[in-house]
Amino acid sequence: MAEHQFTLERPETLTAAVARSIGEAIVRGAFPPGQALPEQPLSAQLGTSRGTVREALRLLADQGLVEIVRHRGAFVAEMTPRKAHEIFTLRAELEAFAVRLVHARGGYADETIAALEATLIDLGETADRAMIFEAAEQDMRFHDLLSRECDHTELLDLLAGLRLQMRRFIVLTKLINSDVEPESVTHRRLLDALRSGDVDVAAGEVRGHILAAGEQLLRKLEEDSGDGYKPVTAEAAAPRKGG
Repeated sequence: MAEHQFTLERPETLTAAVARSIGEAIVRGAFPPGQALPEQPLSAQLGTSRGTVREALRLLADQGLVEIVRHRGAFVAEMTPRKAHEIFTLRAELEAFAVRLVHARGGYADETIAALEATLIDLGETADRAMIFEAAEQDMRFHDLLSRECDHTELLDLLAGLRLQMRRFIVLTKLINSDVEPESVTHRRLLDALRSGDVDVAAGEVRGHILAAGEQLLRKLEEDSGDGYKPVTAEAAAPRKGG
């Protein structure tokens, strides 16, 4: 008898749905950094059991949105300069690598370039209208599209694992106006670089774009930070020739 390949589409579990709901609330600022997340009120609000909420909070802790303190409970993770630096520098390297892999496979499909163009238009419109959360969604969609064709499951899983934290910091950049240039300008440069067909230009633009956004955010955060953290600049983090 011939063997067949089957794909089972599993529905979202209740725990995953609860985690998604709480995570979305955290990203949108309904639960500010440091706020306690008690299981009983959350379970009553969401109409589910405390056990389900407990598992959802553990899932969010794995994703970096929640911190669980022994004997004290769960709290919304703080947004520190160190965390911002680590998220943006990690994204810069991962996404630049993804772009190189896409080029190694022959470059971006016409459909992907068209989707990037459409997303860029939506991003510009939502940013111009100060629709902060919608602009953050379009920003994340743009970056997801530029990585999606890399055909590297582990890399895409790493980026997916960072997605909620990335959205949270992207929202913050818009809330405190840390962006120096409009979204339509910075992402247009990205799209032009991707269209160039030059892998070094494309990967370099993606990496520089993310690092610059992180550095601009850090400058804003450092004004109110007392932790003494000194971030590494894009120039210092850049690979050295012969090294």
